Amino acid sequence: MLFVFVLETGGDLTLITRPLPMQIALALPPVIAVLAAGTAVGAILAWWHSYWSLRIRLHQTVLAVLGVGFSWQLATLGFLPV
Repeated sequence: MLFVFVLETGGDLTLITRPLPMQIALALPPVIAVLAAGTAVGAILAWWHSYWSLRIRLHQTVLAVLGVGFSWQLATLGFLPV
């Protein structure tokens, strides 16, 4: 949403001049990918060591799958170097 907001408010030269909000928007995908990987590792460890209850482990697993899927989508769109 930040990327679209910056494009709408910045005008046509936003992609060329890269103002600070655009730089922040373009820096977020790698951060999201790292956090998604950390969530996936946390979910694996939670299942491996039986941390938390079954309900919480399932919730963590769903969050990890959604995060990895979103990161894959960002990579497909070209926002993440593969």
